[in-house]
Amino acid sequence: MAMQHFKVPKKLTYSDIISKLELPTVIVDHMNRFMKGKHFLDLKAADIWGQEWPLRYYTRPKGNREGPVFTTGWRKFVEAKRLQVGDEFIFYGNQVRVDDGEVKMVYMIEVKRPGPVTFQNEPVTLDAEYACA
Repeated sequence: MAMQHFKVPKKLTYSDIISKLELPTVIVDHMNRFMKGKHFLDLKAADIWGQEWPLRYYTRPKGNREGPVFTTGWRKFVEAKRLQVGDEFIFYGNQVRVDDGEVKMVYMIEVKRPGPVTFQNEPVTLDAEYACA
C-alpha cells in the first residue's frame, strides 16, 4: 500500500482570521478517505514546536459545493499564534506506520510570514511566531 502525503497551502484572509478557515477544495480528495461517511473529522495537528492543536475539519453534508473548513479549535490557534491577513497557512498530512503496524495519518500545521529581513531585495519568509518577535 502506498503511503499518502499531502501539502495544502492557503493565504489567510480577513474571514479566515475572524471566523473559520476556508480551505482549498483540493484538500477534499485527501481528507475524504478518512471521513468514514461523516461530514466532519476531529483531528490534532502539530505545529513546528510539536504542540498539538485540536481542529475540526468540516464539509457540507449536502449540496454541490463541499466548502471544506476548519471550525472548532481554529480561533484558538489564530489567537495563540497571532495570525494575520496575508500569512501563509500550510496544512500537511502524512500517512505513517506505527509500532503495531497500523497505518494512521499525522497532521502538521505551519504558518509563514515575510520577515523584516531581506535577501537580494526579497523578504525572507519566517515562521509567523519568529516574524512577530
